[in-house]
Amino acid sequence: MKLIIAGGGTGGHIFPGLTIQEEFLSRSEYNESLFVGAVDGMEEELFKEVKVDALYIRSGQVKGVSLLAKVGGLAAAAIGVFQSIGIIRRYAPDFVLGVGGYASVPVVIAAWLLKVPRAVQEQNSFPGLSNRLLARISSRVFLSFASAEKYFKGVDKKKFIVAGNPLRKKLLAELARSVAAANANGKKRFQILVVGGSQGARRLNKLMMEGLECLAPVRDQLKLVHMSGAIDQYDLIIAYSRAGIKAKVSRFIDDMGKELREADLVISRAGAGAVFELAAAGKPSILVPYPFAADDHQRVNAEYLSEKGAALVFDEKYLTGRQLCETIIELFHNPARLQQMAEAAKSAARPEAAKIIVDEMMKIMGAG
Repeated sequence: MKLIIAGGGTGGHIFPGLTIQEEFLSRSEYNESLFVGAVDGMEEELFKEVKVDALYIRSGQVKGVSLLAKVGGLAAAAIGVFQSIGIIRRYAPDFVLGVGGYASVPVVIAAWLLKVPRAVQEQNSFPGLSNRLLARISSRVFLSFASAEKYFKGVDKKKFIVAGNPLRKKLLAELARSVAAANANGKKRFQILVVGGSQGARRLNKLMMEGLECLAPVRDQLKLVHMSGAIDQYDLIIAYSRAGIKAKVSRFIDDMGKELREADLVISRAGAGAVFELAAAGKPSILVPYPFAADDHQRVNAEYLSEKGAALVFDEKYLTGRQLCETIIELFHNPARLQQMAEAAKSAARPEAAKIIVDEMMKIMGAG
């Protein structure tokens, strides 16, 4: 069987697509898959790095830009549709899956025109414009959050499958290891993981630096693991050192599964991937949604955990460094609440997301 996965633009679209691809290819040695991304998109470099078979098409932005840019975006998308028709005819896929981002639109439209079975996968609790439009011409709509369904106006309810957001097998395997093993390796301090996405989050970095002074009463009992991104790394190292707090500050964390497993508390943005990783790990969290995310979808994502009692959510606009660190101390002194939050997070986990999605695609392809 052959599968085309289309999309890109952000890691939030790409990584679930790669996870679905991994699951599909694992089903049979005869299965094949091709990724289609946008020319000059971030996915180009990423796909080269992870050695994924990929082709690239023209596409463009039509939301949140000037009228002239809209016209240019529509023209690029039209070219992309013709390019996608050519790709689909040559590759002859049994199924096409759009995972969001500009590249998914021309490819799913081309699949519709050529009557190839197709679906979209929506990561966020508030769906993007691309997927809201493509859902109308798709065979299935895979949702991470059940609450997203209400935003798809005029779409047959039978199309929706709530699967959760696909997480990498490597991460799930690491999370499955016993926490007791981490403790046996000498973990004695209360460990806090601070992570703001693949590039870090400068506002989270600054909030932590601003509030370190109020952590002084418990500093000897803490360990911070902080994914900073490149810009603030050395400032954070100096700030933690001056505050007398043991910290490991990295531009990027390669083994996120290990760090999540060993954390007692996580401070994070609220991308869909982060939310479902926290749930799979069963970790209590402090979430600070990125305020400029499209349609404020991170705030809605965060509510998925906060409504279950698994996370505390703060508006970046009003949050101070002192308030953040006082919240850390409050949770540090309340292990019973942390345990309740952890159990609530675990109840929200959907570790079988990729399997559910591939099972349904295979069923439509006639191979299920």
